[in-house]
Amino acid sequence: MYARDSDSGRDIPGNRTYRFPLPPHPIAAEQARILTRLILADWKVIDNALIVVAELVANAVKIGDVFRLTISRRGGTALIEVWDPSEAAPDRRRRSVDRVDGRGLLLVEACSKDWGWRMEERGGKTVWAVCDHDAEPGTAAPPAGLRM
Repeated sequence: MYARDSDSGRDIPGNRTYRFPLPPHPIAAEQARILTRLILADWKVIDNALIVVAELVANAVKIGDVFRLTISRRGGTALIEVWDPSEAAPDRRRRSVDRVDGRGLLLVEACSKDWGWRMEERGGKTVWAVCDHDAEPGTAAPPAGLRM
């Protein structure tokens, strides 16, 4: 199902949700980028969504267990969620010239409209980020009722 964007005249996909279980393997980040590229192929800001997916998946791979990538589209907005079985809070580290890692959540913050995390009733946590087709990253809160 497609809707017509009245401002640009382009067709945009309607509400869709895609769920993918992924292995705790180094190739999971590339698999997630390929899946995201296919789902969001018509976006002009796809690079931001790809960075967000790669960083969230890289964190989940470190847990060492199967995790789940979910991408939900509602018009021109995408909700990217990565569930993993760990209950450890995401660690948004300060920048340091001595470290070569630990900047992933800073990239997620810079490339998305909003991001956060929640503990799940059935265990584990979900880290999420909102990417918007037309908005600049980091400029607004997620639309009301975006939770899909």
